[in-house]
Amino acid sequence: MLVAKHRITGFGFGALVAAFVLAFTVAVPTSAQAAAPCKGPQCNGLLPEQGGCADGAGTLDSRTLAGATVLLRYNATCRAAWVKVVGPVGTIGTVANTANPQNTYQTRIDRGSDAHSQMVNDMGIRAAACMTVPGAGTVCTDWK
Repeated sequence: MLVAKHRITGFGFGALVAAFVLAFTVAVPTSAQAAAPCKGPQCNGLLPEQGGCADGAGTLDSRTLAGATVLLRYNATCRAAWVKVVGPVGTIGTVANTANPQNTYQTRIDRGSDAHSQMVNDMGIRAAACMTVPGAGTVCTDWK
């Protein structure tokens, strides 16, 4: 039986593997590093995660109805807003901006207890969010 033995000399096998891993780690950017966040009109219709706007977002306004809450979410870097609703299954959230109030994005809690919509442009204009809770009615945030 013939057995071949290979020996890596010089740096040693561990150092070679570490150098190889480091080279590919540095050379290949992640999608989060490669993509800059959307801004204003570019964000319109994107989910906050798609546009790079979910991190660093804040709540501009909120309202509560029958134990459910509607939040007008906003990211200052992206200059975009969206609606988040927290409540029972069937709760619907809608977001719009003052530039085109008929162009709205809606979300619905189908399972779990929260959902959020796509974003609307909020660059130099204002946005508002509304929520409809089954059997309880509708409530809206102020235009912010």
